[in-house]
Parts: sequence; C-alpha cells; structure tokens
Amino acid sequence: MTLTSDAKFVIGILLATCIVIGAGAWLTQLRAKPAPAQSVPASLADRLVRSDSATSGPADAKVTVVEFGDFQCPACGSLHPALKQAMQDYQEQSVRFVFRNYPLSQHSFASLAAEAALFAQAQGKFWEYHDILFEHQNNLAQSDLENYAKQLGFDENAFSDALNNHTYKGIIDRDLADGAALKLDHTPTVFINGIEYTGKYSVSELSVAIDAELQK
Repeated sequence: MTLTSDAKFVIGILLATCIVIGAGAWLTQLRAKPAPAQSVPASLADRLVRSDSATSGPADAKVTVVEFGDFQCPACGSLHPALKQAMQDYQEQSVRFVFRNYPLSQHSFASLAAEAALFAQAQGKFWEYHDILFEHQNNLAQSDLENYAKQLGFDENAFSDALNNHTYKGIIDRDLADGAALKLDHTPTVFINGIEYTGKYSVSELSVAIDAELQK
C-alpha cells in the first residue's frame, strides 16, 4: 500500500510526538531519583562539630545531627519545624543536635543574626534565640535582634556592643571555612553521623534516618 504525502506527514508527527513524550518521561524518572548521600571523609570529620558549637544532647551520643544553616534562608525556615520536633522527640535518646552558622552572602541580615545567636549561646539561651530567629525570618534587622534579646532578658547594652563590635564574627568566619572545606553549596545542609541527609523536610523522614543510625 502506498501512503499519500499527507498520511506520511501525519505518521511522522505521531512518531515525533511519541519520541518527545518518551524522552520527557525518561528525564522525569532521572530527576526523581534522589542524589546519592555523601559521607564526610574521615580527614574532615573534625570540621562537622567544634568544641564551642551549639549543641543539644549528650556529647557521647550515638547519633549526631548537624545542620549548617542560615537564619534568613527560606529553606532553613522550612526545615526548622521538623528539626525542632525531632529534638523534642529524641531528647531522652542518644541523639545530639548541632547547629553551625553558614550565613549566605546574598542574605543581608543572616550574618548579624548569626552573631546575635552566638551572643545568646554565651548566655545559655542559644536554642531559644535560634527558634525566635527562624520564626521571624522576615524581621532580622538589628533593631529586631535587639528586641528579641530583650524578650529573653539579655543585657541590652552588652548585646548591642557585641553586635556593633562584631564580637563573634571570628566564629562565624570559622564556621564558613568549615562549610567550605566540606564543599557545602546550599543551606540547609544536614549531616546525620557524617552522612548528608537528602530526604524531605519532615519529622517522619528525619526520624527514619535517625532511627537507622540508632539501630546500627
């Protein structure tokens, strides 16, 4: 049977459409596959947690969860409720949570907010201040930071002096250097026992990853 030119044209269009749809489905499957989890090399393990890092949980915990975060980062804000709940859920277990400051340069308020959080740490109230910052990400100007400090009962003059003199900037720079050594390219970046967490920002998925380490 001889096909007319019109029939050949229609068949060609149908074949091309099938190829495009098939290629699209293949690409979608590729993108759906999670990126392989990366482990921190032993030579860089000391870059994950410093002796003065903000922590919650036993120092000899079986599982250590480390977040490199930015107080102005929307994705970090999305992760915050899940991590906060996980901290509560595992407070009686051998799990330690650690926060490292990794303020990104494109976030104009992030670095000073990190310095303010370190002042709070020196007063023994890091996590309380940390929670306030993440819950008020759109209000991180210095006047806002001072207001939050007042809410927690900090010495107002000492707090303002610490920010104006950038008392804690050296620690921020050290955290940034550690993150760079670990080749971080986004926030939040979370490690669970030195393995990068690539799951969803949900308590259920975080719990699965933490439980897997507890059971080893």
